[in-house]
Amino acid sequence: MAQDTKAEALEDVSSEATEESLEDLELQLEVARKTADERLDQLLRARAEAENAMKIAGRAKEEYARYASEKLVAKLLCIVDSLEQAAKHDEGAKVLYQQLMDVLKTEGLEPIESLGKKFDPYRHEALYSVPCQGDEEDTVAEEMSKGYTLNSKVIRFAKVAVAKR
Repeated sequence: MAQDTKAEALEDVSSEATEESLEDLELQLEVARKTADERLDQLLRARAEAENAMKIAGRAKEEYARYASEKLVAKLLCIVDSLEQAAKHDEGAKVLYQQLMDVLKTEGLEPIESLGKKFDPYRHEALYSVPCQGDEEDTVAEEMSKGYTLNSKVIRFAKVAVAKR
């Protein structure tokens, strides 16, 4: 009987140890799962941040490429003005003017159409006002200097006179 008691006592100790060991393992498993979930969340956030950074860099690169020629085109506008004036008097200058404008249009340059249009402070620079003569008020009555956009961005405002009552 003493051996039975010892065997039962050992069995009880072994059972308790197994239960404690099992509880410890379950606790460790829970901690490992929480850690894994946290790391997965961090990984997903890092991936999203990296993708956003790449998108922003891509947009910046596109923007730079789109307006890289802006300084050159802006410098050429005085030549365009001179050729436009010469084209009014000389057929050869008219051809040169048209060729230059065709090249600049391929770069995205467009003249701002102003005459008879509603005054737009984002596209026009009002130099003075003139009395209305059949023109609607706040419309462009005269254009002293053409304005231009490059890829829809105003690079030179049109210098105009505005009709007022």
